Amino acid sequence: MYYCLNNNKNFEMMSKRMHLWGIIFLLFVSTGVLAQGYKIEIQVHGLSDTTMLLGHHFGQKKYVVDTAMADEKGQAVFEGDELLDRGIYILVMPSEKNAYFEMLIGDDQKFAIETDTEDFVANMKIKGSKANEVFNEYQRKMSDFQSKIREYQTALDSLDKDSEEATEIKDKLGEISEERKAYMTEVAAENEGTLFGSIISAILEPEIPAPPKDEEGNITDSTFQYRYLRDHYFDNIDFSEPGLLRTPILESKLDYFFSKMMPPVADSIRPVVNDLIAEAQEANYEVFRYMTSHLLNYFETSKVMGMDEVFVDIAETWYLSGEADWADSTLVEKIRERVVKISPNILGRVASDIKQVPTWEGQFVSLHQVDADYTVLVFYEPNCGHCKKIVPRLYELYLDTLQDANVEVFAMYTQVKKKEWKEFIEKHELYEWINIYDPYGRTNFRNNYDIYSTPVIYILDEDKRIIAKRIDVEYVPEFIKYDQKRKEKEKAKDKNTGDE
Repeated sequence: MYYCLNNNKNFEMMSKRMHLWGIIFLLFVSTGVLAQGYKIEIQVHGLSDTTMLLGHHFGQKKYVVDTAMADEKGQAVFEGDELLDRGIYILVMPSEKNAYFEMLIGDDQKFAIETDTEDFVANMKIKGSKANEVFNEYQRKMSDFQSKIREYQTALDSLDKDSEEATEIKDKLGEISEERKAYMTEVAAENEGTLFGSIISAILEPEIPAPPKDEEGNITDSTFQYRYLRDHYFDNIDFSEPGLLRTPILESKLDYFFSKMMPPVADSIRPVVNDLIAEAQEANYEVFRYMTSHLLNYFETSKVMGMDEVFVDIAETWYLSGEADWADSTLVEKIRERVVKISPNILGRVASDIKQVPTWEGQFVSLHQVDADYTVLVFYEPNCGHCKKIVPRLYELYLDTLQDANVEVFAMYTQVKKKEWKEFIEKHELYEWINIYDPYGRTNFRNNYDIYSTPVIYILDEDKRIIAKRIDVEYVPEFIKYDQKRKEKEKAKDKNTGDE
């Protein structure tokens, strides 16, 4: 796996609309230190009398840090009194449909680049920056590898995949891949201790040993290589190099690791997250700030059920404890508010009781008094367009399968207009459910269950522990069936253990 660092994708301008945690990034995007400054002379043949933009990567986004006007010869100068932050920078040409080429900004911050619009990388000449000479050589080599791969891949696509010729081409592709990896490894070693060396090392994945085998050559641990890669995935990341923040590499690896390499289980993820943040804290303050804020945002916005528990853990361990000393009181308070709302409904915890609420028939019931193997707790309102589809569908599933599995539905109307609520129940004949509402807000259900929109579905087990939340209606029967099988396996295992 590697990143091509010389593409011409359209340039993204920074959005004015930001998520709650977006402000965290901006706290340290620009942290230039007073020094001799920078002076970057650019000449792009084929351009004249146009604006150029100097920007840098920051994760998957790109930010503009300077602008300059190119003269009739395509010459422009970017100059400033403060050193630029280290990283991969981009020279953007709006007149060329925001095409751009990349350069390194590290220790060398006074240099000149000459190129043309025909091929920015292949025709590039550099003066005054050994790092960019090496970087440009690397880009050219990567481009050559890509050209060969495309050529062989095109030929392969036209062949019978089982043919002898196709097999030969696949072997060729494998050889190119190994050659490319060897080249990158060599470049990383030759440039160890530099920004460029750290970048290439970060791209490379650890070497994975062969799995263990018995005397007859049979693999004895089929998960060995996966676990090795998972445990050593960040070995090549130099957390002391803040220049990695202004590349797309570190963020991509973090997101890939937690979305693809780790099982979506909060108990497994929490210690890994905290170990990574602690390692960054020890290595570099700027990287520590980035890691902490990015992972907080990543898990707070995750669509994977149960990942909000990781968010709460990061918030409590690093922000609410005061370790994240860059966070002002306003931000800390906003994070605290989210923790307070999320904490009561983390998976595995006993659901907050909804006590003595009236049913549509005028009786009073409590959630914890419901006697069932499973309780489906649904929050809805009749005028919500999505609720109009989801609630009747849940009732169909209840009648078809859930009722026979000893499942009760505790259906909570979140508003106060009793007439429209009763009309909705009668229209959809929701007579088999426990239909309740809280007209005076005594139960604090919105905070206890983090209800800021509807519909929302929770699944509770027989002890009223939360085993699923914000689950899609179609997955409700499937999830309950899965949990029933899990319980059966545990019982069988316990029985076998007892027999022994």
